[in-house]
Amino acid sequence: MKILGVGFSRTGTSSLHSALQMLGFTSIHHDTIRLNDVLDGSNARPDFRRYDDVDAVLDLPTAYFYSEIIAAYPNCKCVLTIRDIEDWWLSIRQHFNVSLPMPPTGTRALRARARKYYNRLRRDPPRDMIRFRITLRNCVYGSSRAHEYLFKKKFREHNEQVLAKIPPHRLLVMNISGGDGWDKLCPFLDAARPTAPFPHVNRAGE
Repeated sequence: MKILGVGFSRTGTSSLHSALQMLGFTSIHHDTIRLNDVLDGSNARPDFRRYDDVDAVLDLPTAYFYSEIIAAYPNCKCVLTIRDIEDWWLSIRQHFNVSLPMPPTGTRALRARARKYYNRLRRDPPRDMIRFRITLRNCVYGSSRAHEYLFKKKFREHNEQVLAKIPPHRLLVMNISGGDGWDKLCPFLDAARPTAPFPHVNRAGE
């Protein structure tokens, strides 16, 4: 594994994932499988070297466990995707509380809505995915529903810790929603700049 995305969800991680694929890297975005034994507490002494078969891994849950993963991959480069905190909050609130509401003691109607969403996308079995998302959100944010003060605090603290802990030569900070693209990413990765525009995925309204 060569590249670790250390930015939280809704900061341009999907766009970065697409960009890395355009550059020829194999990439996992939002890993829902390989760290589940860590998230559910069933593995007390986990080995975080689990991504030897890919070039990059992005978004949660790996961004949350960045310290352990960069220790397992001491030569990997890191990309911190950031975003204006007010814009991030509006996006995460919509995603968590409207599009995919998953309170730990939610009503049947809310759980049925989440299952209907996954059935429509023909994704993983809804029950397993719902359990994964609830566990992940509680681990990272302390709640499976978005609460403004709590979520903003977690967002700020994570970014501050990343900037403090990861050496500058290993870390690229990108504000993709603010216009950062190939001109920042390609020199950092020693990659040739594509002629195609930088991808922008999951924009507001899509």
